[in-house]
Amino acid sequence: MQYKFKKPFKFGNETIETVELKEEFNTGDMIRITNAEGTGDKMGAMLVAATGWPLPKVAQISIPDSIAISEIVTPFFGLGEAESSET
Repeated sequence: MQYKFKKPFKFGNETIETVELKEEFNTGDMIRITNAEGTGDKMGAMLVAATGWPLPKVAQISIPDSIAISEIVTPFFGLGEAESSET
């Protein structure tokens, strides 16, 4: 899923206007996010997982864009009550 930044930013010599967000995450992503300390670190870990970018690049994303991306990808983590597999 492509996300267009409300506020494009520069990273190195490149102006970043969009990012392709993952729509499937794995247990490793969940572990890294869960093990992050504090809200800021958790947000950073989620953005790294969602974008595939390194933290220094993710750190350049504006706060409104960071919040928007986290709201988009949170449902892909399947957070909620697990269904029983018992028959």
